[in-house]
Amino acid sequence: MNIKTEEVILRSAKVRCPDGKSQTVCDIFSYQPDNIEQMPLGNLYIVAELSDIKDCGHLNNLLASLIKREYYLHPSKGAFPSLQSALSKANLHLKDSANQGNLEWLGKFHFICAAINEDGLFLTQAGNSKAFLCRQNHLANLSRKIIPESEKPHPSKIFSSIVSGKVEPADKIILATPVVDELFSPAGLRQVLISQPTLSSISDQINKTLREQNKRLQIAILLLQAEADEIFEQHPCQSPETPKAITPPIDLSEILR
Repeated sequence: MNIKTEEVILRSAKVRCPDGKSQTVCDIFSYQPDNIEQMPLGNLYIVAELSDIKDCGHLNNLLASLIKREYYLHPSKGAFPSLQSALSKANLHLKDSANQGNLEWLGKFHFICAAINEDGLFLTQAGNSKAFLCRQNHLANLSRKIIPESEKPHPSKIFSSIVSGKVEPADKIILATPVVDELFSPAGLRQVLISQPTLSSISDQINKTLREQNKRLQIAILLLQAEADEIFEQHPCQSPETPKAITPPIDLSEILR
């Protein structure tokens, strides 16, 4: 399965809080295997936002680098166990940060991570980041089953669940920061995705909407599209032991019903 990508990102230094120091920072990270041993793990995609806090620029980069390093560290483990390990490391770092008194980011951290390999999609989320899958003109909100709305964030359990499922040719996947809800209703986003033939034209339409609304904001949207290379079958993910902080995967088919 070949994955095409397109980024829509707006970083404005003018977007600051009334105190003149706090700001919102959005980032997109895309990682590919460095060698043949890592090839079965596929690609890793991350969209991150820290909103309205001081000195926030480092956390997005630090966590993305940590997750990437741990994910590709032991490729023989497979994609799902590798992502579990990476998220456990990220949770540990955030817990240590909180224990040192750094809690400013709590509740203002929006992070979504997707691993796509020959076995399919593995997706996790923190905060109010958004993930959508468009398949055969049907738009599914993948985020809604990752974190229950009633659950309050805890520093040691920021990443707590994973959605998994098969990626099919022509699927479009959207990973975005929370502001995407201000730009598009679900129906509006679906219309953009099904009416535009390419990721580039989808990106152009999103940028046009941003210009028309003329808002001062930070936003990051990563568009992914699956293309047939070789059609693969989904295989169940197996792990010798599931870390207590990460729940078993939620099957993507449950969301698409």
